[in-house]
Amino acid sequence: VGKKIIDKKYTEEKILKNTKRNFVEIISVNTEKYVLKEPRNEYIIPQRKLMTLFKDGEALTTLKNLNWLVQQGLDCFVKPYLAIVKRKNGMICYSALLMECINGKENRKYMEKIVQLMIEIHNYGIYHGDFNPGNFLIENNKIRVIDTQGKKMKFFNYRAHYDMLTMKLDSYNEMVYPYKKGIMYYFVLIIKKLKKMKFVEKIKKKKKELREKGWKI
Repeated sequence: VGKKIIDKKYTEEKILKNTKRNFVEIISVNTEKYVLKEPRNEYIIPQRKLMTLFKDGEALTTLKNLNWLVQQGLDCFVKPYLAIVKRKNGMICYSALLMECINGKENRKYMEKIVQLMIEIHNYGIYHGDFNPGNFLIENNKIRVIDTQGKKMKFFNYRAHYDMLTMKLDSYNEMVYPYKKGIMYYFVLIIKKLKKMKFVEKIKKKKKELREKGWKI
């Protein structure tokens, strides 16, 4: 399957995302459907490309991390099957991750269970990075987690609070906050509030416009 993807011998079924930063599509190989994701950021933005001299890259990191979590007994993640990484002069010039294709849908009736699942994931020392209902899909009454690298938390419980505050402030305001509101909670809350300030949003908007024009920032 990997050889066919490298040789472009697959059928493109549906494009899910196509931006300067990411490309995600559903493909089929030998009638089997998969999700193929290209994280373009790491080889388009110069400073990130340089850092790939010392890193595995997003695709391979995701493959390793999620497979480790499955081995620990967490079977909620959409399965990663294969990472493809091409390098030039030691730096990544192309990468892709092949994943399981599911038929899950967002369902807000499961919000409390999703929060409890996130707590369980945090207990393994792992954070999501974009904790919102669209990344926790329901398939056959089971929660399936998508769009995460499964990275380990390093700076105390900063990332755990960041996950939970992202969900509470952006998607699930009525959520009962599950963690103790200590110093780290308020530190993250300040950062989240700062990011929502108008001048910060204007900077983000400008960066997006420049990326669309071809700027590598």
